[in-house]
Amino acid sequence: MSTENRAATPEPAPTEAMTLEVETVTGTRSFVASDIDPMLPAGVLAKTLSAELALPQNVPWMLRDSASASFLENERAIGEQVESGAKVTLTPRTHLG
Repeated sequence: MSTENRAATPEPAPTEAMTLEVETVTGTRSFVASDIDPMLPAGVLAKTLSAELALPQNVPWMLRDSASASFLENERAIGEQVESGAKVTLTPRTHLG
């Protein structure tokens, strides 16, 4: 039996459907989105949620974790970035600079 140190491996994304509290950046609209596949990329989810809210589709949308105020990575699975029940803000993606 080896006692060598091993690097910690990241936790796998959950496999059960998620629920998220979603709010628009202006705070004028909010709802609970349920039955979300935790393996769905956050960017795909942002686009889907923006379409459901009838927000302009010529604007790129992204999600921000309301608890940490950090933007979620579009390519990473939503379940790797926030837990079920989290509150997220749907925000237009802007490139300043």
